Amino acid sequence: MGMTVPSRQEVQAWSKEDRARVARTLDELLERPPLEGRALRMRRAILVATVSGVVVLLPWVVYLSLTLPATESGGAWRTVWVGFDVALAAALGMSAWLAARRRQLVLVALVMSATLVLTDAWFDVCLSWHTSEQRGAFLSAFLLELPIAALLMGGAFTLMQRTAATVARLRGMPVVPSLWRLPIIIGTPSSDSVDQGA
Repeated sequence: MGMTVPSRQEVQAWSKEDRARVARTLDELLERPPLEGRALRMRRAILVATVSGVVVLLPWVVYLSLTLPATESGGAWRTVWVGFDVALAAALGMSAWLAARRRQLVLVALVMSATLVLTDAWFDVCLSWHTSEQRGAFLSAFLLELPIAALLMGGAFTLMQRTAATVARLRGMPVVPSLWRLPIIIGTPSSDSVDQGA
């Protein structure tokens, strides 16, 4: 049975409430890709990495607060390191909580956590330079911290890709544009504004 799709002019004549109701209906009916394969494995790996990070960092913070000197070279050495690791544990915990509940805000938490993990690796390597701890800092950075940061950033990137694909399908776009070319959705009137250049 054929059906007539309203023209752009007809849709523009509808009230804002009518357009919003139709948009919600289309969104509800839109087929979303199931969380399976690579995306599901990545979500599980992110949950394991973030929860494990919190479990490891909490006793580590207690250990640092009891063993680090209060000051070093005139600075608040203990406060800096304990505070940094508390912030890292909080970011990883928030990432785990948001990922477990499948909240969009996990994107921000993942990027923040990855940035803190990379910063921690950088500080550990640089501050251990030409000391007995240099080898351990390098091994920790390359075998643990850098892969975890890559996993967290990869999770954020995958979430952006999947969100962009869903929006593209909702807009009726035949091809999902590259994230490098995809404009911010807010203030973008139509898919025509996507940069189609090479």
